Amino acid sequence: MFCFVDFIAAAKVTPNPELSHQLNNLYFCNSLNYLILIQRLLKTDKLYIGNGSFLENGMLAIDNNNRILEVGENLIYNGVKVEYFEGALCPGFVNTHCHLELSHLKGKVSQKTGIHNFIVELQKIRNASEVEKLEAIQQANLEMKVAGIAAVGDISNGDSTLKTKLKSTIYYHTFVELFGFRTHHADSIFEQGQALKATFANAGIKSSMVPHSPYSVSEKLFEHIAQEKDNSPICIHNQESKAENDMFESGNGKLVEMIKNFGNDMSGFRKTGKTALESYLARLPEKAPLLLVHNTFTSIEDIDKAKSTHSNLYWCFCPKANLYIEGQLPNIPQFIEKGVKCTLGTDSLASNDMLSIWEEIQTIQQAYPEISMEILIQWGTLNGAEFLGIEKELGSFEHGKRAEINWIKGKALTSL
Repeated sequence: MFCFVDFIAAAKVTPNPELSHQLNNLYFCNSLNYLILIQRLLKTDKLYIGNGSFLENGMLAIDNNNRILEVGENLIYNGVKVEYFEGALCPGFVNTHCHLELSHLKGKVSQKTGIHNFIVELQKIRNASEVEKLEAIQQANLEMKVAGIAAVGDISNGDSTLKTKLKSTIYYHTFVELFGFRTHHADSIFEQGQALKATFANAGIKSSMVPHSPYSVSEKLFEHIAQEKDNSPICIHNQESKAENDMFESGNGKLVEMIKNFGNDMSGFRKTGKTALESYLARLPEKAPLLLVHNTFTSIEDIDKAKSTHSNLYWCFCPKANLYIEGQLPNIPQFIEKGVKCTLGTDSLASNDMLSIWEEIQTIQQAYPEISMEILIQWGTLNGAEFLGIEKELGSFEHGKRAEINWIKGKALTSL
């Protein structure tokens, strides 16, 4: 993959000493004892490595297997012409939160009505023909490819995305999302989730079962998910609305009303007097990578308590979706202050007009210009790859990794 973008900025990497330069673009790798054909030699004004740093006038050497051979400055390979890209280059993006199966709902859900109204409206219009859904899924997958996205953590409630994922060059991890507030339905919901997880896994697509949110999953269903073997990473929608905290702190609020209107018995629910995050976090495996998604109404106290409860946390921001649904962004600088790991997502086309990590980055920069581009690039690349467990292949410019590259120049994004 080689993509164009339009302006973005990443770390010092020393030349690889194991390379013995030979004739033209054919080189012998001493340590691995084989010949390497250098296909491309790229140079740019700013090379974002993906780890929060960058190289001025950085260069990349790419071999014939589309792997990064060397990262540095003033690289010279006889017979290989330097390709100069004005602006910046960065690694392929990692979208850690998407709902590909909702792509047919683009532009159909009202904006800025709050998560409770969003969910109600979504349920009313969600159904569509299989042909319509598949066409929208395929188009959304292509849109992400064009937008320089190399890997996706995708939420699935069914198998409608399976065929597209199998054919796609994008790496997908499928999060089989479970929800069910009624305790007596927990066993059957979990069994259905296991079957869907197996469907994706048997097709060769990494998958894990995850809870939708703290307000839509019973305690028993939480227990089932926590006890499932070989089930990581995990993600959950977290504190996307004020009503979510209200539900656990006071036992009231708009989400409680919504749950009752869906015909659920709330008699077994007990308020905790604590925020939503503090109320459920201990129910999930403490060491498995856990992605908290949205965090629009997360406080700095929540962050501190979460860090003391869970050892492998990631915090995902989907700013365009936050503005679409709640009309409000998270207090993102407080997460930087606390030194936690952050990632980026697009959410779905039901709550966004496009699936582009670059657009999410620009949205954050517009709201919080003090956040450096190299940090945002890290959130959109290496941090996401680490969460998905693919950091040895993607997420940064390092020797041996796949050469998934985005060209950033100005503010528009174009694909080669």
